[in-house]
Amino acid sequence: MPSPYSLPQIYDIAFDFRDVKGECDFLLNVAQEHLGRPVRSALELACGPGYHTRELARRGIVSHGLDNSPEMVAYAQQLVAREKLDAEIIRGDMRAFESVEPYDLCYILIASFAHLLTNRDILDHLNAVADCLNDNGLYIISTAHPRDFYGPDSPSDHDPSWTTSGDGITVTTHWGGANQQFDPLTEIDDVVISFTVETGGQTTRHDFPERLRRLSFQTFQALVQQSGRFALVDMYGDFDRDIKISNDPSSVRFIPVLQKLP
Repeated sequence: MPSPYSLPQIYDIAFDFRDVKGECDFLLNVAQEHLGRPVRSALELACGPGYHTRELARRGIVSHGLDNSPEMVAYAQQLVAREKLDAEIIRGDMRAFESVEPYDLCYILIASFAHLLTNRDILDHLNAVADCLNDNGLYIISTAHPRDFYGPDSPSDHDPSWTTSGDGITVTTHWGGANQQFDPLTEIDDVVISFTVETGGQTTRHDFPERLRRLSFQTFQALVQQSGRFALVDMYGDFDRDIKISNDPSSVRFIPVLQKLP
């Protein structure tokens, strides 16, 4: 089935607005705090164009990325080659992958964790991540704040959209909005992600149906405990070590920090 990730250049332009350097600073500082030493190797899961994979490689860290989209993997590999970076982009399913070498840090960003649609998916994923980490290695997840799902305003009440440009291409992204359908039994949102692309005086719209899991705060903690592979050692509300997860407006994300158990 076609997905937003089958148009990697368009996706790259659409999401190229983030503070990648600042987010990498946060990931490395948090990991170092719990490891007791600097991070030497890292794996980005569902890496897309590999923004953070490439940034960590620029810093001299052994940096790899994993993604399940063949188009996205090929695109990210081209970006790595263009910069002549010592980084690898690998194709794999984040529920079942193996690594030849262990990592100090694994991480997953944006809404990628929401692609794990069932409890079994999440447990399999946690096992796969734990298997590829060094002893006491860290897994950092950045995903939606539970308030986004269960607060007074439903996600379907909004039509989040933004516009970005690059390489002579302007992309307006629409995420979910009025087309969003939620199944309270499965906790899955059926959404439509749209790219409206303007280039060379022409406009094209691409619509992609996607399914994303709404994972509650309590369910996440229960699944981590059930996995038996990690301790939940910290929880942040943004890429800022001074902001912990809470209902305060400053807490806009859910960023749990998991440490591999012996």
